[in-house]
Amino acid sequence: MTTSDRKDLRSTRRDILKGAAAGAGAIAASTALPGFVRYAQAQTSEPIRIGFQVHRTGIGAAYGRWYDRVTTAATKLINDGGGINGRPVEIIAEDDGTDPKRGAEVVEKFASQHNCDIAYGTLFSHVVMGSAPRAGELKIPYFVVSEGHHVASGALNRYTLQPGICDVKSQVKSMAPFVTQNLGKKVTMIFP
Repeated sequence: MTTSDRKDLRSTRRDILKGAAAGAGAIAASTALPGFVRYAQAQTSEPIRIGFQVHRTGIGAAYGRWYDRVTTAATKLINDGGGINGRPVEIIAEDDGTDPKRGAEVVEKFASQHNCDIAYGTLFSHVVMGSAPRAGELKIPYFVVSEGHHVASGALNRYTLQPGICDVKSQVKSMAPFVTQNLGKKVTMIFP
C-alpha cells in the first residue's frame, strides 16, 4: 500500500462529524415517525385480561355457544400473531345465565376477582341493562354486542360501549324501503 492509498483511507474530522450527524438524524427521524411506521412496545408482558360475559345457560344459550366459539377462535388468531402489542390475550369466561342480576355479578367478578382490563358481552338487552350500571360503578370498560337502542340513546353510562353493531331499530328502518319495494306491502316487521 502506498502513502497516497493510506491518505485515502484516513478519516478526517469533517467525515466523522458528518457520519455522527447522519446517525443522530436517523435516530431522531425514527422517533418522530407516525405510529403505523414505528412500533410501540408494551410496558409489561402480562396478558391482557378480557372478561367475557357469555350466555351459556338461559334463553340466550344458543347465541352464547357461538359467541364462545368465535371468541376462542379470535383469541387464538390474535395470540398466534403475537398478541396485542406483544402481549397475549387471556379470556376469562363467566356464564351470566342470560339473567340481569347474574350479569351484574359477573361484571363485578371480572373487576374484583379476575382483575380484568375490560369486560365484554352480552347480546340480550335486559342483561345489558342489568350489567352496565355495575360496570359504571366499578369503572371497567364494558363492550356490549347488544342490538338494543339503549346504548346509542345514552341511557347507560360512559363505560358502556357498543362497537361495530347497530341497533335493531336502525336495521329495520334501513331495510323497510327495500322490503316494501321488492317483497310487497303486506309484511310484518317487529322490533322493540
